[in-house]
Amino acid sequence: MEKMFTVIEVPKEKKVDIATFYLIGEANSWWGTMKDDFVGPECTWAKFLDELRAKFYTATIQCQKERSSPN
Repeated sequence: MEKMFTVIEVPKEKKVDIATFYLIGEANSWWGTMKDDFVGPECTWAKFLDELRAKFYTATIQCQKERSSPN
């Protein structure tokens, strides 16, 4: 998503709307329960990513991804 947002120059205030359009399954259900908390200026891309990662990425998976990502 980040790469796509960069290439097509998505404004920061539209990132959450666009990303949530692509959610499916459990992630889409989760968003259905969370979206009312994401209104106004507190609805930031960073907050969305934090909430999404907290729900769907365990600390172990995050560590594994960080170790395997090429830098």
